[in-house]
Amino acid sequence: MPFVKNLDTRLLQLSRGDYFTLTDACQGVHIFGGIGSGKTSGSGKMLAGAYLRAGFGGLVTAAKPEEVDLWIRYASEHGREKSLILFDENEGFNFLAYEMDRQGAEGIGTVTECLIRILEAAKRANPIANQPGGSEAAIWEDAKRQLLRYTLPPLYSASGMLSIPDIIRFINTAPTSIKDVTSAGWQAKSFMYSVMEAAETRPAVPLPREALRDYIHFWTEAYPAIPEKTRGNMVITITTALDRFKHGRLNRIFCGRTTTVVPEMTFHGAVIVLAMPTLTWNEDGIIAQMLFKYMWQRAVLGRNSLPKEHRERPVFLWSDEAQETAHSYDGEFVGMARGAKCCPVFLTQSLPTYYAKMGGTNGHDEAHGLVGKFITHIYHSNACPETNEYASRMIGKHLTRRRNVSVGGSESFNEGMSAGNSENTGSSSNSGSSSGGGYSVTHSTGTNTGAGNNWGNNRGRGTAENFNRGYSESMEYVIEPGEFARILQTGGAANGNIVTGIWFQGGRVFKASGGNMMLRRFAQ
Repeated sequence: MPFVKNLDTRLLQLSRGDYFTLTDACQGVHIFGGIGSGKTSGSGKMLAGAYLRAGFGGLVTAAKPEEVDLWIRYASEHGREKSLILFDENEGFNFLAYEMDRQGAEGIGTVTECLIRILEAAKRANPIANQPGGSEAAIWEDAKRQLLRYTLPPLYSASGMLSIPDIIRFINTAPTSIKDVTSAGWQAKSFMYSVMEAAETRPAVPLPREALRDYIHFWTEAYPAIPEKTRGNMVITITTALDRFKHGRLNRIFCGRTTTVVPEMTFHGAVIVLAMPTLTWNEDGIIAQMLFKYMWQRAVLGRNSLPKEHRERPVFLWSDEAQETAHSYDGEFVGMARGAKCCPVFLTQSLPTYYAKMGGTNGHDEAHGLVGKFITHIYHSNACPETNEYASRMIGKHLTRRRNVSVGGSESFNEGMSAGNSENTGSSSNSGSSSGGGYSVTHSTGTNTGAGNNWGNNRGRGTAENFNRGYSESMEYVIEPGEFARILQTGGAANGNIVTGIWFQGGRVFKASGGNMMLRRFAQ
């Protein structure tokens, strides 16, 4: 089937001037939406159709049985029926033989990590075991990894192959004291001893001498010296988780002689649906899907070392109810998927669903670290305050200007009266003489007085008016958290089968909105 190659290829038209390209798809899409919000039937359906029409290969995890039927319908609607592979208990993938065939002795490290994922999956599938452990949990993780690293190479050296039953037998028959090492009775019964002897004297795949001495030292000196309780916990943790693969459907799928499905099939257009829903297969489904998903992720990130024909076609990882099969490698994978032309799409209801499944003291940070790796987020109707607050913070704030106006008036009135009186008095006199035969004297006196009074009143009135206008500025959320529970349509007959969501993309300015988000309508 033909497929798109150019990273600038437009996969979807979001608005009159905005498009979703292959580059955008490779940067990952995360979809949030509450129960009945339309995340699967709205934006999920639209993206799935676009990827199938573009010729992508892909891997689909399944939490609910109806998801398998959904992808059968998708494949039919978009002409991809022949590409679909339903991976259930009728198929086989011997992951140990697969990895050793691919890489030989160099693949033992990858096998070790695969087994660690099995232990992680078993822990996450058990609500009781999935409790906070802090630094102590990290120590246990390192201890389990160390035990497996000293188990797998001698087993492979002795026989040229690996199997789950042999791993369990090897660990269960290891010496528990220094005396066991030299005991003829213990040596005769111990499967571990026979393996170490074969690796040393008649190896199918010889080990370097220094490496062999290191393995012998660990099992004969270091391992027996581990405190009994610690050693017992390590053994029980590993063997009980791996024991699931000794019988039942996990044994038939992952430990059988026949391998019918391998991750590389998606590089050539296959769409593998993990038809082992976690809601019906329960713990087996979680472990099986996490294991195959991890193997597929490793193969995808390593495909750039393959010839061109194996790395040209885009592939996708689709995980609805993603919390069910999320593991600690997901964040690293999403962060590097773009370089391998891989387009991860995760859908979940809320952030707390991740917290609950990831568990431990780092569950919160691990969840945020994973979600933050996706560049495109689609937010549908949601009643979870924490998720809505996260969405508002992700979209960000903008400068908001608010007008303010004030109007005022005043009036004054005054009234008064004044009164007073006045009085004045005075006198005058004059005299004189002259020579020349005459003399005269004149004398006059007089007084005057006066008095008066005055009074009056005054009255006045005044008015004044004032008008002020201005504005204030503040940083506020572009979309308030409560809006995600109020304004988004959830489809169905009541909404004309239309679902709405907020489409956010980091580092982008949409022409339709002028910002990093836009409201998008999806037909169910």
